[in-house]
Amino acid sequence: MFRKTGVVGRVITLAIAVFVTIAPFYWIFVLSTQDPASSFGEPRFFYHPSFSAFKTVWSDRDFLAATRMSVITGLLTVVISLAVSIPAAYILVKRKVRKRSGLLSWLFIAYLFPDFIIALPLYSVLQNMGLYDTSIGLALAYQGFMAPLAMWLLMAFFKAVPDELGQAAKIDGCSEWATLRRIYLPVVRSGVATVAILVAINVWNEVTIALALTSSNPTLPIVVSSYKGYAALRWDQLSAAILLSVIPVLIFSTFAQKQIVRGLTEGMFN
Repeated sequence: MFRKTGVVGRVITLAIAVFVTIAPFYWIFVLSTQDPASSFGEPRFFYHPSFSAFKTVWSDRDFLAATRMSVITGLLTVVISLAVSIPAAYILVKRKVRKRSGLLSWLFIAYLFPDFIIALPLYSVLQNMGLYDTSIGLALAYQGFMAPLAMWLLMAFFKAVPDELGQAAKIDGCSEWATLRRIYLPVVRSGVATVAILVAINVWNEVTIALALTSSNPTLPIVVSSYKGYAALRWDQLSAAILLSVIPVLIFSTFAQKQIVRGLTEGMFN
């Protein structure tokens, strides 16, 4: 009896979780495919959907330009974050570093800083460097909190690798860089992939820094918010833009789900 009750409880909990997850997406889809005048009416489950809002948004040059800006910025951010965090995490874990605990504490605090604290001083810096309103400038600004995150995650993966592997490589004459590239990276490649995925998703959804450091080349979340209009909200176009911006993340997360779970499991429990 208690076993059946437990099964029923788990099924109910799972059903509630699925409903809470799917319901917002369904309602956004309804808003994007129905008459804007009906947006505040009763929920409609049966109606004739219109996809004109999707066509309008997809043909918008600003939307396409923002999508391109977000993709390029995300790729640059991932590359820079990995280039910085992989050797840094390796050194912090596998080698003796003076004041290591203080450095780790600073990395943790830096990640917890509010976004605008990073954005405001970087505005002047990027202006003087000619990198304001560019994808490379935005990617460099993101390192203020993406690099600490990547380093913290990668350190867990490097800790899981036995020190004997590195020592054996040194005996065979490998340099520090060769040991990292030939011995450690193949072992922690799932962790590196996991970190790259998490950084990309975080950057894709980021708004505060992008809003402060871009103007004529905004990222996708900023352009999506512009569909709210001035005199009235264009609910159908706003909802369509939201769905179009979310779909790449959903598809990417679906295919990368196993990689993320495997990577985080290996890093936390190995």
